[in-house]
Amino acid sequence: MKILLLSSPVVQRDFDRIARVPNLGLASLAAHVDDLCTVHVADIHGLKDHQEYVKKKVNGYDMVGLTAMSFQYQEALVLARIAKDAGAETVFGGYHPTLAAQEIGESRDAALIDYIVRGEGEATFRELVSSRLTGKSPKGILGLSYHEAEGSGKAKSNNADAARASKMVHNPDRPLLKVEEIEMPNRDARLITKGFYSFDVPIDCVETSRGCTQGCKFCSINLMYGRRFRRFSIERVIEDIRDAEAHGAGSIFFPDDNITLDPKRLERLCQAIIDAGLTHLRYKTQASASGIASSKTLVDKMGDAGFDGVFLGVESINKRNLEFLGKGKMSNDAEKAVQYLHDNNIIVSTGLIGGNPDDDEEDLWENFRLARKLKVDFPIFYISTPYPKTQMRAELEEMGLVTNSDFTRYDGLHANLKTLHLSEEEVQYITWQMNARYYDFEWFRYNKVKRLYPKWFANEVRRLAPFYARRKMDLALGRRTPKDFFREDLASGELCKGMT
Repeated sequence: MKILLLSSPVVQRDFDRIARVPNLGLASLAAHVDDLCTVHVADIHGLKDHQEYVKKKVNGYDMVGLTAMSFQYQEALVLARIAKDAGAETVFGGYHPTLAAQEIGESRDAALIDYIVRGEGEATFRELVSSRLTGKSPKGILGLSYHEAEGSGKAKSNNADAARASKMVHNPDRPLLKVEEIEMPNRDARLITKGFYSFDVPIDCVETSRGCTQGCKFCSINLMYGRRFRRFSIERVIEDIRDAEAHGAGSIFFPDDNITLDPKRLERLCQAIIDAGLTHLRYKTQASASGIASSKTLVDKMGDAGFDGVFLGVESINKRNLEFLGKGKMSNDAEKAVQYLHDNNIIVSTGLIGGNPDDDEEDLWENFRLARKLKVDFPIFYISTPYPKTQMRAELEEMGLVTNSDFTRYDGLHANLKTLHLSEEEVQYITWQMNARYYDFEWFRYNKVKRLYPKWFANEVRRLAPFYARRKMDLALGRRTPKDFFREDLASGELCKGMT
């Protein structure tokens, strides 16, 4: 049996210029079936023509796996059609198929999807592969959705006609795995090993924990894993870092859902990195402002270990908005957290969320002023997004504020709602203006990127300087307006560069 696992080719283009990372989840899935079959992983999100690649590559595979967030789901269906035309069975997994399994099973999309692996996929996927090899029914596989012919009780055959004459059965959810049961990722399964970077350094992912105990209304993590926080042993993390380096990584991203839920453990991990002689690598992660601000000792240790980038969850300066987002009290720790990180020459990116129900224009610009005050290196001005099945979506729908259910736009950068004071387009335009104005000469003066990654920064300046010059000339001569540039960027999908 041969299996091909495909990453989603749909990315947020603005972020892709800064970092493009291989898919860790697929490498983990591969590790759990590589003793049963031949399995390959194709990280196709850096290819110029991913559809053509898949058409050429998919022949000869018995099963093709696809993963998708909401904004990636439609393209996953296109790739599923290619796989089905080549005679392969298709397996979907990831956030969107997990949360929308019931709706998918009742839709026309189900004709392209043989199985849905819901939630944490390693054990479910292994049992599915085993059942296909032995010819057993998937009936008892926890966490699996599959087709069953109406009235027959038998699993469907591999064709779309059978799918249309069947129903999708959703087996009970699978309990979360013990971390000791999770295999190390199989990086040898990757077919594409070049083109992944952070700034200009080759990068890979290493997870140190899974899950989060907090209850943010906009987040789907709790719907996938519940409010649980599971820690991998530090010894395993160090071994995984060594394996990532052996496969070419010079930078490591820790994609943990909330790595600073246990600050003392993160401090111990940093010490372990130092003791293992791995400080020559460059480490990046995402963290809460409160977790980082809780200990200067922790952040100093992160600096010593080789951390040079942190995405900081700040969300908003507005107490009303923080309450709506389920973030509790205002994060008064943001200023302290950024200062600790900058003191250790760590690049700071922040997530700031606007477009909440009571927001007016002044509220949105409040986030801009906060980012400027903190001297954030890369602020990300997110727009509140009503992701499927989240508490936020239910509340926004009840208020009549959701304006768009085209999930291809649900990437955090596109407006899919209005507020009580602003239209959808006004939310989008103001947010675009914030990006347009942030990256100016003041930012050029204080950002740390130019010192830590001078070659990458110089290349970006050379790339963008003519672009900005043309826009300024067009404005000066009256040939174009800011709204023209806004619509141009909206069409291209690059919403974070503006017209500075």
